Amino acid sequence: MSFKESNVLRGIALFLILVAFGFSQVQHIFIVHTNDIHGALLPGEAYWLDKNFPPPLANASGAMTVIRELRDSAVRNGFGFLLLDGGDIFKGTPVGDFTRGQAVVDFFRRAGYDAVAPGNHDFDMGWWVLKELVDSSQIPWVATNVRVKGTDTAPGFLVTSAIFERGGVKIGLLGVLTKYLYGMVNESLIGNLSILPYYEVAREEVKRLQDQGADIVVALNHIGYSHDQRFADSVPGVDIIIGAHSHTGVKPPYESPKNHTIIQQAYSKLSTVGVLDISFDLKTRQIVGYQGKLIDLLGDEIPRDLIYARHLDSVRAVAEKGFDEVLGYCKRELTRGGFIETPAGNLITDAMRERFNTDIAIHNSAGIRANIPAGPVSYRHVYQVDVFGNTVVTGKWTGKQVKEMLEVSVNGHHAIFQVSGVKMRYTKKRPIGERVVSVLVNGEPLDSNRVYTVATNSYLAAGSGDYRIFAEGQDIEDSYLPLRDVIADYIRRHSPVDAQIEGRIVLIDH
Repeated sequence: MSFKESNVLRGIALFLILVAFGFSQVQHIFIVHTNDIHGALLPGEAYWLDKNFPPPLANASGAMTVIRELRDSAVRNGFGFLLLDGGDIFKGTPVGDFTRGQAVVDFFRRAGYDAVAPGNHDFDMGWWVLKELVDSSQIPWVATNVRVKGTDTAPGFLVTSAIFERGGVKIGLLGVLTKYLYGMVNESLIGNLSILPYYEVAREEVKRLQDQGADIVVALNHIGYSHDQRFADSVPGVDIIIGAHSHTGVKPPYESPKNHTIIQQAYSKLSTVGVLDISFDLKTRQIVGYQGKLIDLLGDEIPRDLIYARHLDSVRAVAEKGFDEVLGYCKRELTRGGFIETPAGNLITDAMRERFNTDIAIHNSAGIRANIPAGPVSYRHVYQVDVFGNTVVTGKWTGKQVKEMLEVSVNGHHAIFQVSGVKMRYTKKRPIGERVVSVLVNGEPLDSNRVYTVATNSYLAAGSGDYRIFAEGQDIEDSYLPLRDVIADYIRRHSPVDAQIEGRIVLIDH
């Protein structure tokens, strides 16, 4: 063990020793938590700390070490221990995607998680895949505001709440899922489920847990930190919120001034493990203190669980087979962006339009998750560009409908759309719905009455939220061809690639 590793473990031990002191009537409960893992089990890099020389991360094999140390210390001291995850468990890496999340569930089983709350991305492969994950995990997945459509019944694979007894203290657990799920996921993937507004159902569940003898009520929420703060003010009786969704590292813990709810959230992608120590008076049955920290899983400080690390290597070998094969070359880095035309966006939409021989191609900027690097380009690079695994969908829309699509692109509610076959000029000085000033399709003015063929991605084609116009076309057909494969084939055919800014999207002042 290195000097740095021993220092980190000594730091954890000192934290545990400090919280051990107190009156004998005070019990300590360790709530250990992760969130938004997004399949990041394998060692990564903390690029946000140093872009040029990012320090290594231990990720899941380091988390195993930290969790084991915390649990062992809790057992030695007679403390309670609860291990939770806030959802978005698998979408975003080959190991997560190509095992359909089972690699992350295996991590949960090995680490001894007690409960999970589903996140929006846990529906990305369909509710049936989420059900497979829940069933194989053999632990409760808590979603207080999810019901079978048209009923007041929770789906059989999710629970509205759970109670755990730890160290002589009853801990009630509820959890809510973001109400914006319908705008984030194709509704066909949600199936026969309804996502209810969560304040009222959460208040009812708090009362139910208290009636069942819960001493402490914990909300394991997948709604984001700012929404957690509003939740804390709106749902009395919740003592603790363990957050997720916004990837916000909350340190030190936040205490809401209105209801004194304690809020903590770890950073995403297994870069940290959160631990919240609760001091509970066994006589008064009240929380009398707390302290919390986020433990950074830096690879040169946290020793890895070597047995589990070797297991992950074998999983990786299968999931990432062929990922580093060179597809072609890029003359320079093709960047992405949310509110301007980008080289990466032009390449992606050109690839879609060429592959399906359509008049137009449209892709949402937020779906482009990485730049395309200069030099050799591998499938791994393309995967990082399109981690969501969308497929390409084609259909027919009138010019009037295409204009409406472009108006949605610039309504300011989200990042713009990247386009191919189109040149548009728009202004922010006009009302929403009237901002597009001019449109050319393949050099000709847009004809409101003409029918155009359009290629887009399966996320936009679902027509959720602002994007309903995409569901209103004719002859809409999902090719079931992954967008990342379309991009990869385009790079193979056109290498070396060098997409340029062409004035496809121009913001004007009037």
